[in-house]
Amino acid sequence: MTSHALQVLSDDPGHFRWVVLHVDGERVITEMVAECYVGSYEAALNAGTLALAAADEQPYENEAADPVGDADCVASSPRTGA
Repeated sequence: MTSHALQVLSDDPGHFRWVVLHVDGERVITEMVAECYVGSYEAALNAGTLALAAADEQPYENEAADPVGDADCVASSPRTGA
């Protein structure tokens, strides 16, 4: 069974982004990374929950996630290069 985990990272105070990790047995691999930073932990967490649900192929809505589908804040996949 494939499983994923969500992590919120902060490189600098007030700069947060989410990362979805792919858990395969004892290995943890970066699956998706937000390409932009947001100004709060809460905003990164809310946006990350949408990415986590997508990675797990689960239906999920989070109205607090802003921006939804922002073209300036897309996710990249280090595993696939997309």
